[in-house]
Amino acid sequence: MRSVYRNETALSPLILESSCQNLAWVLPKENYNYTTTSEKTVLTEEEVVRALPPDGFIRHYVAHAAKQTTSPLCYHLATGLGILAATCPINYGCHYAGILRANMFCLLVGRSGEDQKSSALGIGKEILDAAASVLVGDFPGSPEGLIDSLSRAPSQMIPISEFGRFLSSAQRGYFEPIKTLLADVWDSQSIQRARANGRTVRVDNPRLSIVAACSIPYLEKHTLSEDWSGGFMGRWAVMYGQRERVDPDPVGDRTHFDWLVEEIRRRAGTAQAGWCRGLNPQAKQVWNAWYHDLYNRHIPANVVGVRSRAPTIARKVAMLYSWDYGPAQHPHEWEISLNELIPAIRFAELHVKSIINLSEKIADHPDARLRRSVLQAMEAKNGLASLGEIIGVLKMKKRPVVEILDGLLEEGIVVRSQTVNGYSYALDTTSQ
Repeated sequence: MRSVYRNETALSPLILESSCQNLAWVLPKENYNYTTTSEKTVLTEEEVVRALPPDGFIRHYVAHAAKQTTSPLCYHLATGLGILAATCPINYGCHYAGILRANMFCLLVGRSGEDQKSSALGIGKEILDAAASVLVGDFPGSPEGLIDSLSRAPSQMIPISEFGRFLSSAQRGYFEPIKTLLADVWDSQSIQRARANGRTVRVDNPRLSIVAACSIPYLEKHTLSEDWSGGFMGRWAVMYGQRERVDPDPVGDRTHFDWLVEEIRRRAGTAQAGWCRGLNPQAKQVWNAWYHDLYNRHIPANVVGVRSRAPTIARKVAMLYSWDYGPAQHPHEWEISLNELIPAIRFAELHVKSIINLSEKIADHPDARLRRSVLQAMEAKNGLASLGEIIGVLKMKKRPVVEILDGLLEEGIVVRSQTVNGYSYALDTTSQ
């Protein structure tokens, strides 16, 4: 594919002061031992630029999207992969722990109202809608609605700008059946439902991709570690970003909009793709080294499931990059090479870093979540607060707060002292 950006000027405004202008196209000896205490806990734009493939639709899409909004580049990368996944033919896949398809669930995580998650999502939706509107799905209100929708269009990309509301409803039980169904759809398993008239609606080959946006407080409040370690949330490629650029007049630049639309339209109209036989010898050597390195890292216990999910995400992305600029567009068998594998591993590492740095906000159980909230409320009061002040911050009933404070007293994390107005609670700095 010939590049429409001959000298990479599309990305240069983002990295003029960065050392990443010269992208060395080899697997770097990077430090992948991310910690939640690092100075920069979100993905940086430099990291995302380093993770981009050397050419193809995705690289050009990210450059285009960066001109439209100041959303973090990681959001554009994930959204681009989501819309590209919707164009993959039904037969496209490879053998990896069973049959693996190229559909993606991507989650854009950031601050509410600050990081322009919905804006990033909207750029991808507009391109997909202009190229192949049948591939843009609407999130249904029931499992039956999702099955009916996929029976009409088995390949879809559903954009969800308010994923936090979905998590909230699922926690109350209303959307729990859809969560269960989505787990099967992520694996591209056949799904069906029985209608009242006795007829069955069956989808043999669902290929659903989702790109969703969620604010951090919703993840804190409505997910637990069990959701991330092999559960529903473990299936999502997570991009945790924060806006770095500022544009006082974001009028955008649609110079390459039509080209991007045509690229998606062309792929959506391709009915067959070559079957992936796996990794070629060079790619297999790099894969084995990365895989064992990943399993030897120290990862927080509440998100340890990322070890098994990240390789699957990397394989899916490698297939997408081959569909983008590799040999998969031709109807014959092929193998993943370093050209597809290296940027796929780099994307998976963005996911791993995001998950690890979000682990501080993910509790093991509801009591642990409330415990964290009480400590945060005390920190908001500079480490010293009365019971009334803590309740005022949390907007909760008295009894569960008192129970948590009693536990913190037993642990020695909090001390209680008598004041003129009653008791006050203080964080015990000597216990740190």
